[in-house]
Amino acid sequence: MKKKFLVLIMLVGCLFSLSACGKTKLDFNNYIIEERNTLFTAQDELYSVTLSSGLREENYAIDGKVNNLVDFAVLTLIRNDSNPLANDTYTYIITINNEPYTGTLTKSAIDNSYVADLQINVPADAQVKAQIAFTGYSFDEDMENTSVGFNINSKKAIEIANKELSKTALNLTKNNGSKIEVVVKLLKDFSNSELKTYYWYVGAISTNGETLGILIDTNSGEVLAKKV
Repeated sequence: MKKKFLVLIMLVGCLFSLSACGKTKLDFNNYIIEERNTLFTAQDELYSVTLSSGLREENYAIDGKVNNLVDFAVLTLIRNDSNPLANDTYTYIITINNEPYTGTLTKSAIDNSYVADLQINVPADAQVKAQIAFTGYSFDEDMENTSVGFNINSKKAIEIANKELSKTALNLTKNNGSKIEVVVKLLKDFSNSELKTYYWYVGAISTNGETLGILIDTNSGEVLAKKV
């Protein structure tokens, strides 16, 4: 009787423990600190502008804790040939449903673009116009919702990443005791400036600095690259 009681206690413990007995993977949905789900784009002969919108952790930090998620958008200016932008002052006016948002772009620490963070939600059906001015040039174009044509949305991309990466992510946390956080982004393929080709990137980042990532075709759902 005593042995049976101990077994029951162990089973209950498995149900409520974060390192549950027999658990074989993590659910990425529980660790998301950034999820971009809507993408507006515009371009002229020389430059491309994107406005991606979604939810992001309020106090953004890779600290193993998922805090309150808030609306955000990222405005990005880049050359169509992917060469670096000149060191200049880039001022912008983004008009969303007749509401203007103004400011100055800053140089990205990641690539050759200039970017600005906006703490706003951009509805999928919004009317958006981008105006960016810098020395000797003015970008002035209406933007279109490119993501509305994707067969694979951000939720489906997370589902695919769960299937491909979550078991490895669990092993990572078991082996070194770290915690993970997950980001979901849209990346453009600049190999052909004539085509508007985008990919979902779902990445898991551990508090120990280790990363897992997957690149997914936004139309077919095909896994194009994976880091495990």
